[in-house]
Amino acid sequence: MKRLAARRTIGSVGLAMCVWLVWPAQSLGRALIRFIQALPGVGNVTVEVGSGAKPARLGSIGFAQVTGWHGLRAGRFRWSLVSGDKVFAHGTATVGDGAYDVVLLAAQPLQVALGVYRAQAGRPGASLIRVIHAAPELGSPELRLGSQLLDPSLRYAAATRYFAEAPGAHALLALDAGEAGAAPLVPGGRLRLTGDRAYSAILVGSRGERLRWVTVTDRGAPLTRAHRHEHPAGRQGSGHGSGHGSGGHGSAAGGSVVVRPGDSLWTIAADHLGARASGDQVWAEVVAIWRLNAARIGTGDPNLIFPGQRLTLPPRG
Repeated sequence: MKRLAARRTIGSVGLAMCVWLVWPAQSLGRALIRFIQALPGVGNVTVEVGSGAKPARLGSIGFAQVTGWHGLRAGRFRWSLVSGDKVFAHGTATVGDGAYDVVLLAAQPLQVALGVYRAQAGRPGASLIRVIHAAPELGSPELRLGSQLLDPSLRYAAATRYFAEAPGAHALLALDAGEAGAAPLVPGGRLRLTGDRAYSAILVGSRGERLRWVTVTDRGAPLTRAHRHEHPAGRQGSGHGSGHGSGGHGSAAGGSVVVRPGDSLWTIAADHLGARASGDQVWAEVVAIWRLNAARIGTGDPNLIFPGQRLTLPPRG
């Protein structure tokens, strides 16, 4: 009996050690989220993420509007919607490592639900597009991009997979499922797709709001991964190491830095802090740089910075 008890104790300790080892690895992941307001009749709401005295405010958005990207640890997070001085709705959601479109959905009865949809990065030489159904009274329409069938009957709150399509202008159609030759249910579904990019087209409206498409460009990579960022005029430069000089980006007093081809906020933050900085320290520096420069960058996307932009660096303590 003593041996059996000892084995059980050892097994419990071993299981606890496994959980302890796995949990930090999961919590070290990073995510990017943004919110899309698809709640008919609600008006403007302020989106807050996090708990405590000072949750992060992602901004105030009206119907069919979108917040900027916000970085956070992968895992469970708290969210709330504030209207005036009152919390309109709140809850928790879970994200993994990556980027997510988070849609505010009308649930029953008179409740708010989150639709959390993982975003995908673009693919060289092709445009990628998916549809998210966020119009509560539209039923389950048939979705087409030109002649390509995306889904024969997409239910509310569901999303299609990403489809590859040639860059250019395309008609996005929501039709009565099974009715040949029916007129589109939603006007204005004309999209111009750019190569190497991924898009989400969110179908919103009804309950007093005009049916419409909200089209956003998706970014599949979180802040912690270094990527080359290209100027709209075309491909530039080569690797991250070219032209950096021996001093890197950083200076003890903060100052500023000009983005070079191959830079990301992560690589800039790592250069600024130096080789001994931990991953968590670099992440905190990324967040600080973004907050100082979000308006200057102007893309609303921390992963989308261009060579030639001058960014302010926070002072090093």
